[in-house]
Amino acid sequence: MSDLFGDVWGSDEEPHADREMSYDLKKLRDAHNKRGYLDGIVSSKEINLQQGFNEGFPTGSSLGLRVGLIIGRLQGLDYKYGNDDKELREKFVLAKKELKIGNVLSKAVFDPNFDLPGTGHEKVNEWEGITKAFCDKYKVNMK
Repeated sequence: MSDLFGDVWGSDEEPHADREMSYDLKKLRDAHNKRGYLDGIVSSKEINLQQGFNEGFPTGSSLGLRVGLIIGRLQGLDYKYGNDDKELREKFVLAKKELKIGNVLSKAVFDPNFDLPGTGHEKVNEWEGITKAFCDKYKVNMK
């Protein structure tokens, strides 16, 4: 029998340490191992999440601003001219669908380093062009 005042978990070197350990001690050891593992995973995720946030925030905020301007301009144009311009109304509805956050920030848009390609964000660029065309059509200043 192991020393009652010795190491609670027993020694890994003792050949029959697991057999001598009580059921409660085994459960406690397993709980501590699991908790330590989970704490390590959570800590790692928090560090990586913060690093990813720090690196990705400028890109995400820039895209968010651009998308906001596109949707806002199209919404204003739709409010003023949408009843008479079916194409404008359809484009506004499509823009709201295509420029949802999940589509704009999809992994497929970015390279393996999570950077935008050299041409920028193709869908946002496309919608900026469409929006500019409608603004030009109705002589709306985009500044």
